[in-house]
Amino acid sequence: MKDCKKKRQIAIISFTFTQIDLLKGLLKDGKPLKHYNLLLIDDDLISLELMSTFLDTENFHLFTAPDGQAAYDLIMQKSPGFFSCIVSDVSMPNLDGIGLLKRIKEDENRKVLPFILQTSDRNPENIKKTLELGAFYYLIKPITRETLKSVVNAALKDYENHLETHNTVQHLMRIMPLMQAATFHYKTLDEAKSLSSLLALMTHDPKNISIGLFEIFANAVEHGNLGITYDEKTALINQNQLNADIQRRLSLPEYRDKFVTVNVSMENHKLQVTVTDMGNGFDFEKYLEFSIDRIMDNHGRGIMMAKSLSFDELIYSNGGRTVSCWVHPPVNSAEKVD
Repeated sequence: MKDCKKKRQIAIISFTFTQIDLLKGLLKDGKPLKHYNLLLIDDDLISLELMSTFLDTENFHLFTAPDGQAAYDLIMQKSPGFFSCIVSDVSMPNLDGIGLLKRIKEDENRKVLPFILQTSDRNPENIKKTLELGAFYYLIKPITRETLKSVVNAALKDYENHLETHNTVQHLMRIMPLMQAATFHYKTLDEAKSLSSLLALMTHDPKNISIGLFEIFANAVEHGNLGITYDEKTALINQNQLNADIQRRLSLPEYRDKFVTVNVSMENHKLQVTVTDMGNGFDFEKYLEFSIDRIMDNHGRGIMMAKSLSFDELIYSNGGRTVSCWVHPPVNSAEKVD
């Protein structure tokens, strides 16, 4: 490479979200999904019919399969964006739910598709294993209509957020490597989506890293600046009122001037992102690892998944008000010098 010995251009940038709105113009508008294609999988026809009855709404188009292999064949017949969520039993003939989960997560075009497992197995180690493999949720049978709908709706909302963070134009890939240090301020989840997409373009794996960044950025808004407690978020998701409550709080005098600060630096291809909110902090330790106590909750896994799937290092400080994330370059990625 002829120019590799030249000193790399350094761009030191500071943004508020008045300026970030201009950058958002470089991103394609993410459009919420109005109808969802759900794939339900179970070899027990009664369980399959029960799930179908629970999810029989005008917003859901339901597809069913009797085992993992039949489901996988159906998935492969459809385009990568056709299904919005999978709900699968674990123990099935031909290909079980774990085997299907592994195949989906190994598929670059479908790995962000939310996968919900349901089973009567309460073994904590088995539950932990499935979540580490990338399952969005682990439902313990018997399940209720309210629980299933709440979990599916939460999974669909996460999926929409992930699709929006990935929906960026290609020419930003040429701009972001110039950035070596920057400071950003944001207030809303929409701004968090745009910023997570933008910063992920500085890395070798934008799709997965944008997901982790958004989880951290969203946490700083919801639980940090807006003071939404864990139990409050659980209830709001169950009532499908989380977004409405976030908008309500953003307009209140005690919250509307709060913002999240993001400091970014790149050195030797190693990205560091430090996020600081203006809240009261939280007990972050219990959210860094899997906990059987929260297995039936409809949220609470974002930090754990970000730590395990998106970042090489993740460290909280300042009582939970600050978190630093590091993304290392892949092995053998050093620039060659002629």
